[in-house]
Amino acid sequence: MKCRKYIQGLSIYLFLWIPFITNGQFNHVGEEYKEVEAHAKELMLNEQFYLALPIYHYLDSLLPNNPKYIYPLGVCYLNKVEEAKALSYFEKCLKEPSKYPDRLYYYTGKAYHLQLEFDKALANYEIYKTLLVKAKKKSNKALLKEVYRDIEMCHNGKELIAKPLDITINNLGSSINSPFPEHGPILSADESVLIFTSGRPTTTGGNIDKVDGQYFEDIYISHKTDTGWSTPLSIGDSINTHAHDASISLSADGQKLLLYKSEKEYFGLSTQGNLYVSELKGMHWTKPVKLPSQICTKNWEPSASISADEKFMIFSSNRPGGFGGLDLYIVKKLPNGQWALPMNLGGVINSPYDEDAPFIHHDGKTLYFSSNGHKSMGGFDIFMSKFDLSTFNWSEPENIGYPISTAHDDMHFSWTADGKKIYFSTTRPEGFGDRDIYYSEVHKEAAKLVVLKGIISDSLTSMPLDATIKVLDSKNNEVIGIFNSNSSTGKYIVILPEGKNYNFSITSQNYNVCTDVLNFYNLEKFEEIEKNIKLCPKYK
Repeated sequence: MKCRKYIQGLSIYLFLWIPFITNGQFNHVGEEYKEVEAHAKELMLNEQFYLALPIYHYLDSLLPNNPKYIYPLGVCYLNKVEEAKALSYFEKCLKEPSKYPDRLYYYTGKAYHLQLEFDKALANYEIYKTLLVKAKKKSNKALLKEVYRDIEMCHNGKELIAKPLDITINNLGSSINSPFPEHGPILSADESVLIFTSGRPTTTGGNIDKVDGQYFEDIYISHKTDTGWSTPLSIGDSINTHAHDASISLSADGQKLLLYKSEKEYFGLSTQGNLYVSELKGMHWTKPVKLPSQICTKNWEPSASISADEKFMIFSSNRPGGFGGLDLYIVKKLPNGQWALPMNLGGVINSPYDEDAPFIHHDGKTLYFSSNGHKSMGGFDIFMSKFDLSTFNWSEPENIGYPISTAHDDMHFSWTADGKKIYFSTTRPEGFGDRDIYYSEVHKEAAKLVVLKGIISDSLTSMPLDATIKVLDSKNNEVIGIFNSNSSTGKYIVILPEGKNYNFSITSQNYNVCTDVLNFYNLEKFEEIEKNIKLCPKYK
């Protein structure tokens, strides 16, 4: 799933001022370059900033410091999330602001905003706001709403930075991150496998998306070793295509992968995508299957998270009837295994802006998500809300704080089951380029959970088995979850909350059923238990 631009839908304002400065002032470029200039202008109008940037650099080399070129160069760099370079051009423009549109002050403010220089950002936002009000144009209403929101987020940022979290944010390193965008980190419950998305030259086909000038995205997989993460490999041709493929969520047992795949929109007007699921059969992922129509609509559903017991899923959608932009919806699994009708999570979670990239904690009642609404300090920040089982209400979302949340888009948050590490994707000055994947070790009491893992194998040959693990509440026989072992390795992972006794039933074709009872009623802390299971073959 492509990251959103920081400046969307407003590039038309770049060129409303062109006639003002081209009446004979800068007509020194030969006729042979007029076509190049027109092409660059068209790319900017289409918000194809990555493609426009090298062309404007070429034109700037012919006519250095020409206002027609240095201003678009700044906007291109701003949308490439290289705000320091953007500022170097905007500061040149501010030496003679009368030659540029009023929008210059907004873009300069945005660049300072991204650098967390809130006072400088506010100064430029205020100038821009004053100019909009003074102009008294009805068309400025949306622009005023935008700048008022940015001013509000700057004040949020000043408040959040004044009370920083006592943590260190670490880049995951060059084995995972590259000069190209990486995002969507998802981990197995035991943190042995990392699946993520990247748009780099090695993606399937190595093609560039003409819409934005970046490489099409593929899904990659890496395994944890004694020395760190292994070199990422493509997750496989059954999943990765020549279009966009992005990692979304992984089931607790690691056997089901939710992913996003781009498609042509129904009327062929633009690129669109939907949510799919693939299953791990042995060492290979199956061809992805689209989720049902009540989830995947003609609108946009870019992300989702499935609960540890696979009984419900939370996903984002911009379908009609929401609170504005992308909203979060919940959909529950029926007893027959089908998905019910989705329900909007409501106005406590959803804002008039965008809520996206949900992550359901392994405890099944804590939700993390990204939003550019609520008390964001700029772009998408990461928020947390808890579900109260006594009132059936969500708590007011809380920004989890700086330096996790910044003025950039901070997204795709995930928490390891043991509560010791968080992973997320963002843009930071020290990164390898564009968005990178980061992690942090946290000092917080882990949820009272049990991660039960091991190998299921034949009792005589030790051959790994493809088995189904059914977990029931000992008190009322309610099905807590159904999990699967991997058919090639026999590995299984089960996540269970504290406070209950559980009955286990392990079945595999041509093997006797194995049952067990485990007591986690008085669990005091997080525990990881390794339990290998031997199944006895049936004899005819």
